[in-house]
Amino acid sequence: MKKFLLIVFGIIAAIVAVANIGSILALALSAAAAIFGWHYFRKSDSTISRILWGIIILVGVLTGISNIPAFIGLLAAAGAYYAWRKWKLNQRTNSNVIDADPFAKFEKQWNEFNK
Repeated sequence: MKKFLLIVFGIIAAIVAVANIGSILALALSAAAAIFGWHYFRKSDSTISRILWGIIILVGVLTGISNIPAFIGLLAAAGAYYAWRKWKLNQRTNSNVIDADPFAKFEKQWNEFNK
């Protein structure tokens, strides 16, 4: 039952993340606008250019904050990654039960050598 819920959670999270990929790209564009605006704001000397770069920063930050579906998509992507990681960890621990003992492989090879 635990694996089933993990699979269902991962699938739903992946679907939500893929459905919000457009808003995630818009969030990335607004973040890039804010970062470039900040970069050029710090480099500018004149008051007019500082005002223009400040407006670009403000627009980038406000569009980023107002983009709630992108935040939901990022959370869903993180949830899908968490489910995938747990699934891989469960598969690794179930298949390598014998490898937990460091001497098990040595004993197996020693027995093959003595035959």
